[in-house]
Amino acid sequence: MATQQMIDAFRVKGIVHFGIAGNLNNSMSIGDVTIPKQIASVGLWDWLNPGKTDGGQDVAFLDIGSYSVPQGDGSVNELGTIRYNYEELYSKSGKTNTPQKKFWINTNSQWLHLASDLEGMELLQCVNSSLCLPQKPKLVVGLKGATANVFVDNAAYRNFLYNTFEVSSSDMESSAVMMTCASNGYPVIVIRGLSDLAGAQSGDNTVRKFGSLAATNTARAVLGFIKKL
Repeated sequence: MATQQMIDAFRVKGIVHFGIAGNLNNSMSIGDVTIPKQIASVGLWDWLNPGKTDGGQDVAFLDIGSYSVPQGDGSVNELGTIRYNYEELYSKSGKTNTPQKKFWINTNSQWLHLASDLEGMELLQCVNSSLCLPQKPKLVVGLKGATANVFVDNAAYRNFLYNTFEVSSSDMESSAVMMTCASNGYPVIVIRGLSDLAGAQSGDNTVRKFGSLAATNTARAVLGFIKKL
């Protein structure tokens, strides 16, 4: 809604959306920055009761019982199944009052090509003199991202998202911003710094520890992209 109001009220040429995200990809690390080529809304669920027949044109199913912890203790998990659906997109370029089924919303290809020049840029490795990451952060262009109104902090669900949709990051806003831009015909790009491992860590989630570093590296990438733009 805020994106739509901004488009309505100002002479917008495009949207550069940025923030932090959870890392779902084991080849990426905390502090890295991702500029995805596609974003999916993985929070659009139909909840199925146990034993209900799966069907329809859904993208994927998550059988909750398969991810019970601990497994093999004889208990029955009755949470059922999550079914992932497509979004319905109404666009300026589409037929009037006719929705298109969309799961992936694409970043503007020209902006993504421009952003690829940022790979190799210098990113910060340390929060302060006593807190540093073990490796130098990197910027990667062209992966996939996921969005839901869920803060992912669960290793099993993290693995399901990556294995099923091949998404490398998880945030709570990007798909809504991209959907609004696509509906109105405006270019959009998403830039996200990875602040945590979305549940794959040992111990507490690291978003409070490394969130500021991820945000700073994101800001560096945003400024670099705007200069090129």
